[in-house]
Amino acid sequence: MPQVYKDILEFDSVSGTYDTQLLVESDIIIPENEPDVLVLLALNPRTYINEVFVTEGKVQFEGKLALDILYLGEKNGELERIEKEIDYSHVIEDEGIDKRSRCMLVANIENVDYKLVNSRKISMRAVIKIQCILVMSDKKEVVIGAEDSIKVESLKKKVKLMHTVGQNSVEVFVKDKIKVPDGEAPIQKVIKTDVAVKPEEIKVTDNKVIIQGSVQCNILYISQEGTFGNLETDLNYANFVDIPGALSYMSAKTQEEVVDIITTMLEDEKGENTILDIEVTIRVKVQVLETEDRELPVDAYGTKAYIQPIKENLTVIEELQSYKSQFVVKTTVELPSFLKRFIDVVVIPVISDYSVDIDKLVIEGILDYTILYLSEEGSVKSYRDEYPFKTFVEISQVKGPMLVDIKISHVSYEIMAMKEIELKFAIDNTVDLLTEKEMEVIIDLKEIEAPREIDNKHSIVVYIVQKAETLWDIAKRYRVSLEELISTNGLEEDKVSEGMKLIIPMQE
Repeated sequence: MPQVYKDILEFDSVSGTYDTQLLVESDIIIPENEPDVLVLLALNPRTYINEVFVTEGKVQFEGKLALDILYLGEKNGELERIEKEIDYSHVIEDEGIDKRSRCMLVANIENVDYKLVNSRKISMRAVIKIQCILVMSDKKEVVIGAEDSIKVESLKKKVKLMHTVGQNSVEVFVKDKIKVPDGEAPIQKVIKTDVAVKPEEIKVTDNKVIIQGSVQCNILYISQEGTFGNLETDLNYANFVDIPGALSYMSAKTQEEVVDIITTMLEDEKGENTILDIEVTIRVKVQVLETEDRELPVDAYGTKAYIQPIKENLTVIEELQSYKSQFVVKTTVELPSFLKRFIDVVVIPVISDYSVDIDKLVIEGILDYTILYLSEEGSVKSYRDEYPFKTFVEISQVKGPMLVDIKISHVSYEIMAMKEIELKFAIDNTVDLLTEKEMEVIIDLKEIEAPREIDNKHSIVVYIVQKAETLWDIAKRYRVSLEELISTNGLEEDKVSEGMKLIIPMQE
């Protein structure tokens, strides 16, 4: 074997992609201290994955489905709210799953059906979709050169490689107090708290990642006068996540999940419930990535000895690209009864399909929404419907597996008539694309015997370039160096065209 010089390549590769659905079913019993249900109005769901376990041939997900249930109480017809958390577990089995893999995922609720069984029991069925990409870090020893004595010519190409330096997660707690504006009635009860996480800055430092962002909160409540009110606030957060090996030139990818929301009424100095204490728990998952450009030999031959390169094909991740866009869906809704006041809307965005169109990812889906409103008679009513949407995200290079997610960032309304409302939904699209590339590397060089036809060498060879041939192809065939071939033929660059005549400088 000839003396070669080697180096270690570190790279990530995709070891599997899975889109899976699971059904979560539960009977929800009204707590003893809460009123019986007269009318079931709406169910506001939220889901997140707590743990992911990857073993040989299996990926297991442990998650939670958090529900806010709104209904009219049987005793006095008032709007009531209860919370319920349901644990679920789901397994993907595939003999190709490698236990060394890590899981990138997005979990979303696709559908929720619910009905009142009796005044103390609600039946609920939810479909949760999990998009999962398994990524594995690997190393490969490759040839980067050889000793001068064997006179090896090598064809090099520039490649881009990405590998994961480390990952970790942290729970961030944000807390604040919000006061009802002066002159408005104190709070009787909180009905609904909506939150949206807005990451703002990610900074990689030595062995750490600093994360900053805000949590937008919108709280719906009923005052002691029986009127509906809204309070809004932004809670800022800043934290760091330990990632051993992280350096400032590297990049980081984060994923934020709302784990818990606690809203508590507090008394002011007058003993009135005019203050809300809100605490939100966010789980932030951080992945630190290193992307490097390398120039590697992809082919080789010897000019003094017959050398055969031993090659191996690799499929590597070049980089993780994140694309974001926002669009607005507008629809006019005709309610079944006259409207006195708009209260709120619960909306679930569902992706039904997505496809690639040149440099765009086209996303189609539906908005499953429930409007809560006060009728002309003064009773709270709900109206549920669906509205289809179609949007796109501009993507410069579509090649590789992706995770597609959508979130409602804002909802606004305008009352058009006594029964008519115009709704506007601002929706954020996020696409994480792992761009893949197939590449060939040399893992060793082998010296072989000279072919028999070598004895029939001519002193002068004139060669006519064939279609699609490169100067490398010709130099390798006749075992001459590229530099010699270029010099002998007076070429200014290493490009040739079909039909061109070349003088081959034959070896002694």
